[in-house]
Amino acid sequence: MELAKLDNVGLIQNDGSPCGSKYFLLWNPPLHMKKEGGSQGSSVTRRSSPIVEVSYLFSEMVQHGLRCIAFCKTRKLCELVLSYTREILEVTGKELVDSICVYRAGYIAEDRRKIEADLFEGKLCGVAATNALELGIDVGHIDATLHLGFPGSVASLWQQAGRSGRRAKQSLAIYVAFEGPLDQYFMKSPDKLFGKPIEHCQVDSHNPKVLGQHIACAAYEHPICLQYDENHFGSTLDSIVTTLKDKGFLVNNPSGPFSSTMWNYIGPEKNPSQTVSIRAIEHDKYKVIDKLNNRLLEEIEESKAFFQVYEGAIYMHQGVNYLVEEFDLSSRTAFCRKVDVKYYTKTRDYTDINVLGGDFAYLPACKTNHLKTTAQANSCKVSTKWFGFHRICKSSSKILDTVELRLPPYSYDSEAVWIRIPRSAKLAVEERKLEFRGGSHAASHTLLNILPLHMMCGASDLGTECVNPHETRGMPERILLYDKHPGGIGLATQVKKLFGELLLAALELVSACSCASASGCPNCIQSLTCSEYNEVLDKEAAILILKGVIEHDRSYFEVKEASDRS
Repeated sequence: MELAKLDNVGLIQNDGSPCGSKYFLLWNPPLHMKKEGGSQGSSVTRRSSPIVEVSYLFSEMVQHGLRCIAFCKTRKLCELVLSYTREILEVTGKELVDSICVYRAGYIAEDRRKIEADLFEGKLCGVAATNALELGIDVGHIDATLHLGFPGSVASLWQQAGRSGRRAKQSLAIYVAFEGPLDQYFMKSPDKLFGKPIEHCQVDSHNPKVLGQHIACAAYEHPICLQYDENHFGSTLDSIVTTLKDKGFLVNNPSGPFSSTMWNYIGPEKNPSQTVSIRAIEHDKYKVIDKLNNRLLEEIEESKAFFQVYEGAIYMHQGVNYLVEEFDLSSRTAFCRKVDVKYYTKTRDYTDINVLGGDFAYLPACKTNHLKTTAQANSCKVSTKWFGFHRICKSSSKILDTVELRLPPYSYDSEAVWIRIPRSAKLAVEERKLEFRGGSHAASHTLLNILPLHMMCGASDLGTECVNPHETRGMPERILLYDKHPGGIGLATQVKKLFGELLLAALELVSACSCASASGCPNCIQSLTCSEYNEVLDKEAAILILKGVIEHDRSYFEVKEASDRS
């Protein structure tokens, strides 16, 4: 209804397809003791790597003749699972090493079509895939699915698990948990997973990057009329038409009764819909080329490119390591060659979030059926700067060396939701000689960790301001989450409505966690996606900050309501 601006639609929801029984297994990696802080450090209890666990399960599936899809949340996880599984099969089933591969966005269309055909025809026994294989592609009969971590929504989990067991045959789904609070919540309370209703899908039909491509395709099919088509495309139609005109995509129709408001497509593409990616919002991409044969390996969206390719980067493609030797910014091309190395690389970077139109004064409260909150949702500019990268040993995860990096900064417009940390909370943290930056960082992490329990989103959808231990830049005194999608997809507005509940849930999570470390653990304030390796975190400070924000909001509205009554 939102996408097509329709008042009513007919819902078809009864499934009449044949379906056999499905065994659903929740797999929590085993616990073991681990030293922290070197040989003299204290021992803590940690779980085995879920990536390794999934890789062993994947190899077992293949060796038992079960056709399998191993679903992973990110492209990099897919490549790691494939690499580890092949290492296992080299020892236990060498003839099966080439019977598995990766399927994900970024690969060129020709390679994806070949993988789809090989999987359908049974030439491949299994693939490690992102949600690119979640729906819409017929891959034939699949016996089992593996799920590396909660995919971000119950809807996605069931959609992925539904890829196996078609044609009325029995099937198996195994959900392997990460150590984070969300996965562990479902491991401890599986009824919360299987009894959880399907979430509402978040749709933002006004995202300017999506809408611009949409209008170009629509104008190709039928002239756009500003007078009438605003009903379908929204109030920004006029400005987007102007932008497309300036780019040479649209031209004003010189004849007809509404000539001044009619626009036709004249763009460079014969059929513009063929150039629109259904897997990414962005149009600008960087190419990755194998120097040996000049073959195009894949294309990476502009907002992700500098995190993955730069001179000296180790880049994975189909489980194989490539070293980026040349990076041509003008042609947006990375040239690489195959290498056999025992390390991987990770960028050193920082991201600034400039909130536009936001003010640290308290603005009118969010009026919803949820808890009242002074949280605000505003447009923002996200700017990332890269200043180096680490070479990290695969076996020990120790940093081998650090290399400087010079890349241009990258910025995009998005949306953010934030709340001010009151002065009283900061003073309470400082009085106890705790780390305020570590506390606000930890509090933001906690909100990110519990958010998928409340709405449909994943780690790739929202981010926060992560603190670098070496930087001296002043940071705003706030808890902030921002939409990682250029242009935003409406997540900030949805989070704002829930912010009061999220603060309470975050406080409960951190307070109830039994870990004794000041920097917390993956079950409370640590985040698997932290760009600063969870270095600057303070659990006790996070509790004080969350309590301070909740109490300040409560007292603010009590005073306001008393004033309104009087």
